[in-house]
Amino acid sequence: MFFPPMLLETAKTVFSSSDYIFETKYDGIRLIYSNVTEPILYTRNKGIATKQFPELLPNLPPDTVLDGEAMVFDPLGRDDFEGIKKRFFMRKDEKIKQSVISHPVTYMVFDILYHEGKDLRNLPLMERKEILFDLISDNRTISKVSFIETNGEELFQKARKNNLEGIVAKGKNSTYIGRRSSNWLKIINWIETTAIITGYRKSDHALVCCHEDLSPLGIVLTGMTPVHREAFFKIAKTIIKGEDRDNFYLEAHLKCRLKGRAFTSKGILRSPQFIDFIL
Repeated sequence: MFFPPMLLETAKTVFSSSDYIFETKYDGIRLIYSNVTEPILYTRNKGIATKQFPELLPNLPPDTVLDGEAMVFDPLGRDDFEGIKKRFFMRKDEKIKQSVISHPVTYMVFDILYHEGKDLRNLPLMERKEILFDLISDNRTISKVSFIETNGEELFQKARKNNLEGIVAKGKNSTYIGRRSSNWLKIINWIETTAIITGYRKSDHALVCCHEDLSPLGIVLTGMTPVHREAFFKIAKTIIKGEDRDNFYLEAHLKCRLKGRAFTSKGILRSPQFIDFIL
């Protein structure tokens, strides 16, 4: 039994409200756990990921559908997005067996959709939370996502202090619908950085950006306005120093400000967006 996941819209700003609860936003892989006829771990697009995460199944309840995030944490307890990606793309049994020890996964559960023959999706969120918290006991492989009521600004400041991805705001009375909804909002803790534009892709004009030491920073496709693009190409055509099949390369003169969600261990900015040029 697969239920399409409820997805987040983006809040325009941080806020507090007595009509909402607020949770830490975890940076992992969304999984729907279904065990009505047999235990299956579904991705948000109905792919099956049961094989990749065998350590989760023994501690998950029968006749239940849960929603949560599969996480790998580093030794300091921080989100390890590269670690969970490696786990997700593993296919060989022996490597998966080894990774259960080297990169163990925790299922961070935040909702319950079905239990013991009852579809719970039309219940208000706070009633679903009560059922979930009564059912699940935290252990090494499964953990309930905690929340606070009302004070989203306080939780966001904690997320910023600890360099977390952000927070999620959820309407207390929201039912669970299998599409994007303004009843669930993400508030991202954007990281800003300076970049040097060293080229652009021929296919879509995405910017090739580097750190100031010219090590790779990322490919930036979003954030530029038509005015930005017009100004960029007016200058770029005068400083092209080479090209290959995919890219034009520029002399390292143009600087800009970017924002993104986090840096990978290789210094790549995740989900980068253009902010403005630095003159």
